[in-house]
Order: sequence, then C-alpha cells, then structure tokens
Amino acid sequence: MSVAESVPAAFTINPLSPALGAEVVGLDCAQPFDAETMARLREAFQHHHMLCFRAQDLSDAAQIDFSRQFGPLEGLPEKDKTKGRREVYNVANVSVDGEHLPEDDQRVIFQRNNARWHTDSSYRDIPSLASIMYGIEVLPDGVEGGETGFSNMLRAYEALPAEMKRKLEPLHQVHSYGEIRRLEPQMPAMTAEERDSVPPVTHPVIRVHPERGGQRSLFFTSNTSLEIGGMTLAEGRELHRWLVEWADRPEFCLYHRWREGDLVKWDNRVLLHRAIPYDYAAYRRVLRRTTVAGAGPILGPFSNAVRDGLA
Repeated sequence: MSVAESVPAAFTINPLSPALGAEVVGLDCAQPFDAETMARLREAFQHHHMLCFRAQDLSDAAQIDFSRQFGPLEGLPEKDKTKGRREVYNVANVSVDGEHLPEDDQRVIFQRNNARWHTDSSYRDIPSLASIMYGIEVLPDGVEGGETGFSNMLRAYEALPAEMKRKLEPLHQVHSYGEIRRLEPQMPAMTAEERDSVPPVTHPVIRVHPERGGQRSLFFTSNTSLEIGGMTLAEGRELHRWLVEWADRPEFCLYHRWREGDLVKWDNRVLLHRAIPYDYAAYRRVLRRTTVAGAGPILGPFSNAVRDGLA
C-alpha cells in the first residue's frame, strides 16, 4: 500500500513525564503512514522530543522503511558495529550471529561508552536529526540497569543561571569520533579510512533552533573530546564536568525501561541520552538503531544566520 493510499490511523499519544517523552499506542510502524498521521507525529515529536511506539514487530527492512519517512539515513563509520548494512547499528552485547559476547569483546567495550551522556553523530559536521531504536531482547523485569536515560537540553538551558548563559555564549566544543577510543583504552585505533570519513569538528555549546523560533538549548557530549574552544584545557574540562552534572539533574530527565517491541525515536538536536550499565555477562540485550540525518549545520548565537535575524 502506498502512502497516498493509506488510511488515517486511530492512535493515542500519552505524555510520559513533565520533562519529555510520550507513548504512542495503536500504530503499526511496519506500515506506511498517511499525511495526517505524519503531521500528528511530527507535532508530537516537536513537543515531546521522544516518542515510544509500543508493541512493534519489525524486520531490519521495516525499521529502515519506517525511519526513511522522516528523512535520509546515516551510515555508521565502522562496519563491525552494523548488521551488514551501515544504516543499521547493532546496539547489543550479542553478535549479529546471535552469540552472547564476552565483556572484553571490543563490541561490548564500545557499548560501555554509551553510558556517558551524549547525542548521536555530534562528531559529524552536520549532526543527526533523530535516532530510532528498536527493542529486540531486553532485560527481565526486576533486573538492575539496561534503561536508556534522556535529558532535555532545552529545559537545561532555560534553567541555567544568567551568568552561566553569558559564559557559554561564545564557546564551542570539539567533537571527535576518534576520542571514543581514548576514553575506552582497550579499543583499537581507528583505521585511516574511518579517520578520514569523520574528522574532528567543533559545534557551539549553545544551539539556536530556527524551527523553534530561535529557542536555545545546550549542545555538548561527554563521549568524545572534552576540549572546549576559547578556554584552557583545564578550564574546559572543569566546565565540561559541570555541564555533565547539570544534565543529570532529575527535573530534566526521563529513564526509559525497555519492553520487547518498543520502538523509540528521539530528537538528537535537543536531547542527550545514555545507556544505564547492567550485568553484561549475565544478560543479553539487543537493540537495533537507525539514524535520521540532519538537514543543516548547527547555528550558535554568533552564526551568520542568527546575526542576520533568520533564527
């Protein structure tokens, strides 16, 4: 059935917390959406920043088709983190062949870096718009860990003291995919091909959102470089530590406990997220992620478009 032929769906959108998030009930994400459904979802995504579609049954191909309704998809730089196609990231302590991986496997070590607050693809010149993750194997009820935490950077910026807003206004952070390897020393160095595909970039620490009427959010990450341009390395690291603690405040956060069949879409432009560690040796956890590419470079307070009154 084509999008033009599809029938408007009956579904509900239930907020999950005051900070962010909503549950979508009654949609089959394996089917294409009509224009009315897409409009409702886009509005809900803009308002809640994270949507959880319950009780889905998706193949890799169906998840890709669902994701492409929201824009073109990114490919991951490293082939060994994917499921044969670079658009599908295997977020798991289980190999693509179903093997429960030991804790010292490089793919599991790489996963541990996801426990730091971050936003996906910030290491790109044009970071991603959204991530879409599907729960295939999740931890049993009552087992500690395994959630995905989200923190709302719009609220985090709004709550900043005025002095801190002024301090952050001119600053940029270095975002480097290669720095993930430094943070996890057991990981091998990137290949020359991988390094060339994603060289380090800088982005403003305060992000201005033209589609939100010039509203501002914090934009930083703790799973790549800790360097902040315009400051000494020691000053930048101290400020970075402060920002990470600020993002962790409960009033900005929602922690999603995965159920099998959950499909979660979140806005990388305004949310940070992190994986809560669990007993990797005792439990299997298999999630599958696609990433919707961003549409343009990040605008900061001093970007030309902002100065010209376009934001």
